[in-house]
Amino acid sequence: MRVGSHNHYHKKASGNLLYVFILNILLNVVVIIGGLITNSVAILADCLHDLSDTISVGLAWVLERISQKGSDNKYTYGYKRFSLLGAVITSVFVVVISVIVIYESLSRLFAPVSPNAEGMVLVAILGLIFKGISAFILHGGETFNEKAILYHVLGDIFKWIGLLVVSVVLIFVDLPILDPLVSIVISLWLIYNLGKTLIHSLTPLLQRVPFDINVDELKNEILSIKGVKSIEGFHLWSLDGIESVLTLKLDINNGSDEELIKNKIKEMCIEKEIIDITIEFI
Repeated sequence: MRVGSHNHYHKKASGNLLYVFILNILLNVVVIIGGLITNSVAILADCLHDLSDTISVGLAWVLERISQKGSDNKYTYGYKRFSLLGAVITSVFVVVISVIVIYESLSRLFAPVSPNAEGMVLVAILGLIFKGISAFILHGGETFNEKAILYHVLGDIFKWIGLLVVSVVLIFVDLPILDPLVSIVISLWLIYNLGKTLIHSLTPLLQRVPFDINVDELKNEILSIKGVKSIEGFHLWSLDGIESVLTLKLDINNGSDEELIKNKIKEMCIEKEIIDITIEFI
């Protein structure tokens, strides 16, 4: 049950993103050196890709920190949606970078360059280690911010696995076209998955009903409460993809126990992770 956790999930996400940010900085150094030594287009393209990783993770961390702030006169619901903003920016940023990587890789398809396969093996193993640790840290994260970065990290893991396989093959077979092909496949995977994350991040900003709440079911539960005649107003939205808000306007029978009705509705909402409920009787 998430109700009552307040900023627990955002605080945890902030710590996770900080660790991943540090790991990305270290990996940047490895990838830049490795790309120059091996002359691999996939690794050279990844220099730009990993730089974007570091920038996006750093931005995600900053926005996640901001999201932990409580309510004030400017943001009466608090700053939780800054976490969503981080997910949106990260998703858009990575999709754009992936398109650039595809463009650069396509040019190498028609003019392939033989890379240093042995050096690629070493860089790929190091990349897998760094990204594997990052994925372990982010696994199970609740915020969209963490999920956006996790998809990015998983894409990198698949890329490094692909690079490792390709580099081993290139040691025995002279087929340099495999190098840019790996970059194209992984970039397409990233565009697809982060595109979905972007849509899911935007829906709370547009005040869509949370995906995991069945509105008809909730309304029927409310109407089943003794004394409730009808629902005249129903507004449900998510603050940050985790915690939700509900406002109700109910028509009730004369003499009904308003406090009892409120308590029953709040019990229902707690089970559905709705943390702020406003009820008006008419």
